[in-house]
Amino acid sequence: MPRRLRVELTDIAAPANLEAALWAAARGKRARPDVAAFLADAPRALGRVQAALLAGRLPVGESRSFAIRDPKPRIIHAAPFPDRVAHHALIRLLEPRLEQALVPTSFACRPGKGTQAAVLHARRMARHWPWYLKLDVLHYFPAVPHDRLLALLARRFKGGVLDLIAWLLGRHQDLPGRGLPIGALTSQHFANQYLGEADRYALGLLACAGHLRYMDDLVLWCRSRADARRLHEAMRGFCSERLQLTLKPPVLMPSASGLGLCGMRVYPGTIKLGLRRRRALRERRRDWEARWWRGDIGSHRLQRAYDSLQGMTVPADSSGFRRAELARRPGPS
Repeated sequence: MPRRLRVELTDIAAPANLEAALWAAARGKRARPDVAAFLADAPRALGRVQAALLAGRLPVGESRSFAIRDPKPRIIHAAPFPDRVAHHALIRLLEPRLEQALVPTSFACRPGKGTQAAVLHARRMARHWPWYLKLDVLHYFPAVPHDRLLALLARRFKGGVLDLIAWLLGRHQDLPGRGLPIGALTSQHFANQYLGEADRYALGLLACAGHLRYMDDLVLWCRSRADARRLHEAMRGFCSERLQLTLKPPVLMPSASGLGLCGMRVYPGTIKLGLRRRRALRERRRDWEARWWRGDIGSHRLQRAYDSLQGMTVPADSSGFRRAELARRPGPS
């Protein structure tokens, strides 16, 4: 087991680290008024971020909350831009050690992983193993216990960074001592790390023939239905007792029946677009074409939007869906 990594507040607030964090936080957002204002006065703005980090806190510490439905209702907490710079400065130093602690078949919020890699891995597993068990945590982000998460991170790190993390956790509580704000970069990495404990436990069980996790969606492949049931009982007990989390009712099906994952339907021989992904593609296409008709964007911007929409279909076999959509609703000419 690697030693604990020492990270001090001076390391996080170092000028070179803050400058790299600034450009990471601003990537793709430089035209936004708050980002443009920060960049226009970058030396002084970064100085304020540095002073806050050296004091063991964020420069603002308050988020803007709003509700979305994607597809289920969620409350998103959008941090102000100075806080997002601080988040990136923190994660830049923590991420290499956090990566070491994750198993190779965990795919969310990781360099070189992501949804496409997850879906392709699921197809490989479906070809080898006849049954799968899909588990999901009930209200995962609001349910993460701060004390257990901090104890876990204390096994990875030492130094002043733990005080900053404790301050961060204390700024948001969905229930007393619980909850991570959905939408924060730190929340993604901390939530991913916390369920890494369930990954290692599952992989140590004889009934588990294959594994995949994408944030709080955990899929285990088995040799038989009986093995899947034994896995479910073991995982439910572990998540309840060790992680203080509650699992939703499981999905236990033959691999040949298809697995819903990351907006797609995965079969041993093919990958199809899921209903939610097809609906999202239709809605986004209508939105971009409406902008073009109104004159808000030009033809080149519309073409880039089409390219991004087609990228949403990879690696699914989507040619039939796209042909049917073009026949039903031809694009602008």
